[in-house]
Amino acid sequence: MAKNILNETDLKNVIIGATVVGAGGGGSPSGGLDILELFKKNNPDKPVELELLDPNDMEDGAYAAVTAGMGAPRALLGKDFTPYAVNAYETLVEMAAGMGRKLKYAIPVEIGGFNTFVPMLIALLRGIPIVDADGAGRAVPALDTLLLHVNGLDTSPLAMADHKNNRLTIELADPRDASMAENIGRYICTAFEMISGLSGWMITKKDILSAIPVGTITYAKSIGEVMAKYDGKGNIYDFIAKNSTLPCKAVCTGKIVKMETKTANGFDYGIAVIAGEDGCEYKIPFQNENLAIYKDGKVLMTAPDIISVYNKETKLPMTNADTAEGQYVDVGIAKVNDSWWKQGEDKINEVWKPYFSNVEYTGKIVRYK
Repeated sequence: MAKNILNETDLKNVIIGATVVGAGGGGSPSGGLDILELFKKNNPDKPVELELLDPNDMEDGAYAAVTAGMGAPRALLGKDFTPYAVNAYETLVEMAAGMGRKLKYAIPVEIGGFNTFVPMLIALLRGIPIVDADGAGRAVPALDTLLLHVNGLDTSPLAMADHKNNRLTIELADPRDASMAENIGRYICTAFEMISGLSGWMITKKDILSAIPVGTITYAKSIGEVMAKYDGKGNIYDFIAKNSTLPCKAVCTGKIVKMETKTANGFDYGIAVIAGEDGCEYKIPFQNENLAIYKDGKVLMTAPDIISVYNKETKLPMTNADTAEGQYVDVGIAKVNDSWWKQGEDKINEVWKPYFSNVEYTGKIVRYK
């Protein structure tokens, strides 16, 4: 079977498409594009291409592992994340060797413009394939909101590191206690000035096929390819809906008239207020990711379905690390991957309830229609 090779253009399309599915989080697309450029600059003899592997084609008994950024997205802007990622990954490799495991593949923790590319960077540097799947089917605010956790896979062991090669390993008494891992990890992020490399979730083919979304890197790439053809007319989410397989629709076009953001405990919190050209006011509260969208005070939809914002002037989808007052934007919503509903809606309500509470939303999930 011929290998599925992603070239530089493909990688850029993945970054852009993943930002749309990232729901305001997952790291800025500028971060993903910047570390791609740094890879090219620092490795002029390495080809900018990697193998994208269908999870069905993984070797039995071999392991894929996540490498990602953990922390406040705004703190990541303008930083070379390469040493954070490499130091965390190398620490996990050492842990895996001690357990008699060999890490043969990289895999994203989530879909987002930055965190989908970080394991691709590891794949480029180490010459290993990246698996066409991810741990959430979107970006999420915390480890206990990952489908890796929700659908029953181990969180521990984990490795964390900064750019100075300060390294820590996390081994939990209960390997599935993602809430404890999240709590520990956020303290480490704070000590590392709100940024940390994170590596973990050693998972097999069986784990991936049973618990998390597959085909999501290909999906993100296809969305990026469609967006590259957008002519600027109308709301881009109408264009994506007509020209891709992403179930999505436009909400409004308008201007961000108010942006409140604070960074604390390794998170960006806030709310964006958009004055729509339709005369309505839209509000999007977030904790790294967009958690709900209101139209004139009424909730239209909540996480885990996807709320996305596109900057009509820069022609790029945006995360909450990129937003500012005065920007002219399109807002859209999209249906999340069906893997979110394997445990039932009541279970997923419990998963998101603490994060809804953090942005003062006290209702239940409102799904994409």
